[in-house]
Amino acid sequence: MLIPPLSQLRCIQISLPVFLFFLCCWLVVIWRLFGEMNMSAKQRSCVFNEDRFSGLPDAILIHILSLLPSKDVVNTMLIRRFHHLWPFIHTLNFDQCMWPGHICGSYARASRPIYDEKYVNFVRHVLLLHKGPTIHKFCLKFHFRSFYEFWQRTSGRTDIWHYDFLRSEKRMANEIGAWIQFALNKNLEVLDLSFYEHGTDQPQAFYDLPNCVLSSPHLVELRLTYCKINLKRKSELKSLKTLYLDNVMLMDQSMNYILSGCPMLEELTLQLCYCRRSVVLLNSNLKTLKLDIRWFQPRIHVSCPTLLSFDMSGAVEVLDIANVASIAEVSVKRNLIFDFNEDNNYQNLRIFLQTFSRAKTLKLCSWLALAFSVWQLNNLPSPTFSCKSLHLQLDFVIWHLPGILNLLKHCPCLENLIIEITSYDGFTPYNALSWIHLYEFDAGEYRSMVDVPVQCLIDHLKTVEVAGFVMERQMIQFLEYLLGHSMVLQKMKIFAKKKTSDKAHETSDPNSLKSDKAHEYKERLLNAPKASAAAAVFFY
Repeated sequence: MLIPPLSQLRCIQISLPVFLFFLCCWLVVIWRLFGEMNMSAKQRSCVFNEDRFSGLPDAILIHILSLLPSKDVVNTMLIRRFHHLWPFIHTLNFDQCMWPGHICGSYARASRPIYDEKYVNFVRHVLLLHKGPTIHKFCLKFHFRSFYEFWQRTSGRTDIWHYDFLRSEKRMANEIGAWIQFALNKNLEVLDLSFYEHGTDQPQAFYDLPNCVLSSPHLVELRLTYCKINLKRKSELKSLKTLYLDNVMLMDQSMNYILSGCPMLEELTLQLCYCRRSVVLLNSNLKTLKLDIRWFQPRIHVSCPTLLSFDMSGAVEVLDIANVASIAEVSVKRNLIFDFNEDNNYQNLRIFLQTFSRAKTLKLCSWLALAFSVWQLNNLPSPTFSCKSLHLQLDFVIWHLPGILNLLKHCPCLENLIIEITSYDGFTPYNALSWIHLYEFDAGEYRSMVDVPVQCLIDHLKTVEVAGFVMERQMIQFLEYLLGHSMVLQKMKIFAKKKTSDKAHETSDPNSLKSDKAHEYKERLLNAPKASAAAAVFFY
């Protein structure tokens, strides 16, 4: 028959993906029946009895099943056509949070190790019956804790009432290791492990990653969350191209050992990882690097001549970067209050930014825009960039204006300017910075700070996009300045968000411009003098 009868479907717990799959099958049947109504009775009988779905090759059906979560795939075992196919799926995706009846909060409140036996038995069942020769992807998202093992290791003693807890943690850790080894033995290419540790924030309580993972020559992508790595020798990840580490504890020289055995690595992400020693990121093939650095992170040294994209957030002071001549896209974010007059590292910051002078796309945060404001007000040299696209993400205050103009002066080839205003408030933490009170200027006359012609406005700037809390006086004046001085400007796009301090009166449309002031600013921009005859202003 074309699809399983409803009598079989009633005895299966159908999730949304499976339900939609079978619904599509029924719709196809109905469509075919209506399409063949003009045929003869004999022809209609042949069409109705034809089973094209069952006639598909097993390889295609296995591939379709592999796209579903593992719990949904197993539910198809009662369907005759799939009964012998599901053990051959090449993607095993176990997500405990998707398990029926699972409540994450119950694990956080527990005073002892708790593991959902039904979920654990389900994983055991699937792995035991798996018959495929290879596994392409193995994804395990599991609530795991090793708090008592950590407590025993740090305290040097074990209370008698903790023995059962310790045995439970070790037994679960060993079984997870066996699951991972099972997948690796089948030439695994993609491994995604995420362990949500509850009860402590100490990184030492994370899951101890088996060293066999870092000795798998077939892995192409490795993603680890809430793990601890203690590697004593060079890794053997000869095929690895993507490495993602999120909240991973890197013991001793583990990071350097990992990278030394990844000759094909192209994409690396280190997000809020713990490391007690300096890390040297030296790679001849790396193309994408993303770093989210903690304040207490030791120094990180980066030298990647093939690097194309660099995304960094966190502490600038703990990063040394060099030999990145091929870099094309740079994003630097650091949303921290900083008193620039008390900073003794002006030269270091300027040299750091000058490293990206050849990047074609540059994205900077509020903190760096304020740095350019200080340099402008103090007549200090600023780094020059050859970027064609500049993206500024600002918690806007009027003291950003000198920095924006300073950036325009030092981006002579700029073609696209994007400004995203995430907040706009006169009372901000920036007002507490001592240097702000040393300089006074009229925000309406900030153009006078541009003492030389802005090259990008004369020859290159073609598009301007402004999004967020745009409808404020200082920003409107700045946009009028751009319209009046951009000689080759073609489009100015404004995605304005209405500012409101009373949530109860907030409109249902966050992009609406209903206030009288917003309407006035809109008319000002539409009627503002334009240096370019081709310039057009669009509101969205």
